Amino acid sequence: MALLAGVLLGAGAMVMPAVAVAATPTVSESFSPASVALDGTSTLTFAIANSDPLTSPHVVSFDDTLPSGLRVVGTPASTCATGLPASAGPSDVGFTDPTLTDNPGCTVSATVQGVQSGQWDDPVSASIDTAPTPLTASIDVVAPPSISAAFGTNLLGLDGTTSLGFTITNPNPTFALSGVGFTDTLPAGLTIAGQPTNTCGGSFAGDPGSNNFGLSGGQISPASTCTVSVAIAATTTGALTDTTTQVFSTEGGIGNTASAGLTVIGAPAISLLSPVGGRLYAFGQRVRADYSCADDPNGPGIGSCVGNVATGALIDTSKAGAHSFTVTATSRDGGIDTDIAFYTVAPDNRFKLGRPHVGSDGSIAFTVRVPGPGAVTVLESNGSRPFARGQATTRRAGSVRLTVRPNSAGRRAVQQGHVKRVSVTVAFTPRGGTRRFVQLSLKA
Repeated sequence: MALLAGVLLGAGAMVMPAVAVAATPTVSESFSPASVALDGTSTLTFAIANSDPLTSPHVVSFDDTLPSGLRVVGTPASTCATGLPASAGPSDVGFTDPTLTDNPGCTVSATVQGVQSGQWDDPVSASIDTAPTPLTASIDVVAPPSISAAFGTNLLGLDGTTSLGFTITNPNPTFALSGVGFTDTLPAGLTIAGQPTNTCGGSFAGDPGSNNFGLSGGQISPASTCTVSVAIAATTTGALTDTTTQVFSTEGGIGNTASAGLTVIGAPAISLLSPVGGRLYAFGQRVRADYSCADDPNGPGIGSCVGNVATGALIDTSKAGAHSFTVTATSRDGGIDTDIAFYTVAPDNRFKLGRPHVGSDGSIAFTVRVPGPGAVTVLESNGSRPFARGQATTRRAGSVRLTVRPNSAGRRAVQQGHVKRVSVTVAFTPRGGTRRFVQLSLKA
């Protein structure tokens, strides 16, 4: 520690019309500025005034042990013409001059830093010509505000909305904070979905559809908190983290940043392999459903995966016309996706033949039972030689009787015994469907 002292020679006795009385020096203490943000600095000054017109030596000294919330930064300075250099440790300042003669005075100063928030009094015992002289000065060290952030949920479906809230705290028990503010740029995939709410005062601005917002000019009472909140919409899947700039205030300076995490999950995915969309299936064709469901990789998993029939079961091909097959996937968090395959079943082309009757001239008579409207055709031949043709048109389901007679060459061949067997092809083509046929070999 250092000592500050000054010695002024007292005025000697002289024979004069009047006797001048030596004035005693004075010492004062002050901080400038008297309020700083945490870790900010102020100048501590000891001003020594000496108005003794006779410049007599005086002894002035002081020793200052700083309170725990302050510490000395750098080396103290002195403007005094005499005396020892000002000295300082991490938490004290001192100066001594046993022959102080400065007129009108001088200063000793040191830069101090506020390392703990609070109101700090700095009492000092100075000594002037061995007489105790108490000094005191005060400084306020103001801590910055702190901020925290949280989303309304940890998991959010794509295109869903949630809240993003911020809590700002004034940790100072006796100092109010003004000019409180921060800004935030949302990560890609998040946008503002509504007007913000604000209990901090000042202005909290953010336009729906944008990704930037911020607070300015807020005020917080001592040892209090305030909140701001904004609705957020998710447009991209994945794990997203939002981080603010550092919160700040006029009195307390710059504080911390705040971060909050959100995972945006997409709808479940469906793989529908069968039936195939746009495919034409035959009436009654055996087609098995083939599908599966999977949740978003960040999601909680599939709750259900349901189709018209279970995967592996036969789909419906029992009715001609347009059909659809729907699969719905639901995740455990309520996300839903649907996939639909549209397919067509051709008209029924199955038919039944009655027992055919072959005449002695090679004619063939039989009945055909058809499932609906269409055309029946018959071809009788021997090898590559056609003998007879016939056809009939049906308007509805039912039986059709047909008789086909061979041409003259065929009739003679049968009657003369040159042809022992004939081939008969019977076909049915349903209206709007595909041809189906059967072949018979009959004894002539």
